[in-house]
Amino acid sequence: MERDIKACFFDIDGTLIDHEGGSVMPQSTKESLCALREKGVKLFVATGRPPTMVDFIERYFQFDGFVSLNGQLVVLRDGTVLHRMAHNPEDIRRLVEIVKKEKFPCLIIEEHESFYVLDGEAVTQHHRRAGVALPRQYDIGRLEEHPVLQFLVYGLENLPYIACLPHVEPTSAGGHIQDIIPKGGGKEVGIAAAAAHYGIRREEIMVFGDGDNDQRMLRWAGVGVAMGNGSEKARAAADYISIPTGQGGIYHALKHFGVL
Repeated sequence: MERDIKACFFDIDGTLIDHEGGSVMPQSTKESLCALREKGVKLFVATGRPPTMVDFIERYFQFDGFVSLNGQLVVLRDGTVLHRMAHNPEDIRRLVEIVKKEKFPCLIIEEHESFYVLDGEAVTQHHRRAGVALPRQYDIGRLEEHPVLQFLVYGLENLPYIACLPHVEPTSAGGHIQDIIPKGGGKEVGIAAAAAHYGIRREEIMVFGDGDNDQRMLRWAGVGVAMGNGSEKARAAADYISIPTGQGGIYHALKHFGVL
């Protein structure tokens, strides 16, 4: 079942990083990434995290680029931006009004910075767990020069508040934090932009994921691999279900398809 794979894209949490085994990258994954690089395969992260919460992965491996914010921003290692997709400004103006009225926790994410609309414990705890600096309060005056690429709504019970925004759609890796992206966005859109830059065809792409927000990229790619510890929706969307991340799931799938 050998496949000619030219690029691999990896989700972070639950895929590259084994949170069940101490929140580390398994040794077999590090060795697999090094072996892929020696073969000339392009290696990208594909995550829902904002850029400020992705930097830590560099201590494990230096990727060729980053598909972050669920595909809304694609940046090469040298800082070249290949793809950027922003929210409709009118949706963001309306969002700020709604948050101030209904008083639910929300995080506004630009390309380089994140902001809270109203100070709250959910936002504070999220940043403390990620080990990154706490955000500042959002100023709507930034919107014209600093497009919003994604915003987070904390708590499923708060999703109905944004139902009136016409150009957005929610996605999530699971849990209570909902990533809100523009309609027409998604990890597969960012991956396609990266592949186009290198002249890589869809069938030459292999993706690895474990969360609900990985479904579309798993279906879209030439080979979609769900980790054995993945969500039911991720596993249903995949071409192949590997063993869990902590047991060598990435290496196992690469061997299965003859990539390594």
